[in-house]
Parts: sequence; C-alpha cells; structure tokens
Amino acid sequence: MEQTNMEQTNMEQAGTDRAAARTPRVAVLGAGGRAGRAVSAEFVRRGHRVLGVVRDPDRHAGLRAEGIDLVRADATGGPALVDALAGADVIVVAVTPFTAPPPTFDGFDETYYEQVVRAVAAAARTSPPARLLTIGLFATLTLADGGLVLDDAELFPPALLPFARAHARVLPALRQHADTLDWLVLTPPAGLHLGDGAATARPELVAGPVERARATGALSYAELARAVVDQALTPDLHRTQVTVLTGQPR
Repeated sequence: MEQTNMEQTNMEQAGTDRAAARTPRVAVLGAGGRAGRAVSAEFVRRGHRVLGVVRDPDRHAGLRAEGIDLVRADATGGPALVDALAGADVIVVAVTPFTAPPPTFDGFDETYYEQVVRAVAAAARTSPPARLLTIGLFATLTLADGGLVLDDAELFPPALLPFARAHARVLPALRQHADTLDWLVLTPPAGLHLGDGAATARPELVAGPVERARATGALSYAELARAVVDQALTPDLHRTQVTVLTGQPR
C-alpha cells in the first residue's frame, strides 16, 4: 500500500523525535577554559550539541565556529544559570574563578567551588537526576600513604593552598546532594598538558588512593576530555572521585 506524503512526514518526524530523545542535552560550565574547551570539543566530535556557559561570550566567540552554543551566566548562581541548565541531561563543571593566574591568593574566597556546587544542584534536574561531572584538582587526591597531595610541600606549593582548599570543599558539598544528583569528580594528575596524548588509549580511572608517581604523572587535556565524555554517555562510576590516568593503547 502506497504511503501518503503526510504519513511519510509523520514517520520522519517520529524518527527525529526518537533521535532527539536519545541525544543528551549537554551544558559545560567554563567552556572557554582549557579543560572546558577540550571537553566541549570531544562532545562535538562525537556528534553532540554543547551549550557553553561562560562569563563573557564575546571573549570566547570563536567557540561558536567549533559548533558550541554560548550563553552568559555566573557559575555561582543567578537566573541566567538556572535558565542555562534547565533540561540539561549532562552538566560538566570545568570553571575557574580566574581569567589568568593571580599574583596572590590574598582575599580569595575559598567557598567558591562550594558555591558552584550549590548553584548547580539548585538549578539541575532532579528527576531523573542530571549527570554532573566536575573536574577536580590533583592537590585533593589521596596518596597511597593516606596523606593528601596538598599536605606535601614537595608536591604542591604552599602558596597555592587556598586554591586547593577551595577544591577540597567540592566532595563534601556534592555528598550533600547524593539523592538528587548523579555526580562524579574526575581529577587529572599534576602533569596536565596540551598534547593529544595516546589518541587510541582509553583513559584509566582509579578510585581510591594513588601512588605518588601516578598523582604527579602526565595526562593531556584531550585524554581528560575523553574520560569525561565517556562517563557522560556510558556512565559506570557514580558519586565518587576518581583519578584520570593515561591508559594503554587499544
């Protein structure tokens, strides 16, 4: 029996609707930074649309040419952030409070990242819970001897401790939202760099303490981005912190 044009149109629309339902809506806070840009690019490479949430869209206008939509919002809260995260299935937090490394941390608000967690939790969908992936700082990693990287002056400069303590507030803040958010903290080692890394390697994710050499090892932003997007699209780790390490080539 021959299909009418209307029937064909309805079938095509139904297929489009099903495809849209399978495609997660992604928001990346801090899309203009190195980690946020790498993560956004990896989502786009895999065929996903990304909403980049930045303080100044004009400053990052080049992201639009890479297929990333931009919106202005403050990651610590406000109506613009609520609007940006409305309906998001995946939220990636890759923000930094600085546009450039500060000469000093005098007066730095160590609750900054805690404020971000609270703001995202208040704006994110809770039923079903949004997938929240946040980029951690290696200083917060637990070493095999039970100590934290930030407590070892040989591994982490004491002058940067206010920034490390701010990051250390993230896990306790996230644990307060264990029932409403499906979160994961992905923490790279100290040697984060701009190289591509092993293009065919699957990053290794380690939960729990890590050896000193691994905490201070190398990892590319591209590898970190692959780990983040893998956990966004095929999540198998939930409500914990993991170290992202260079994996073995496939």
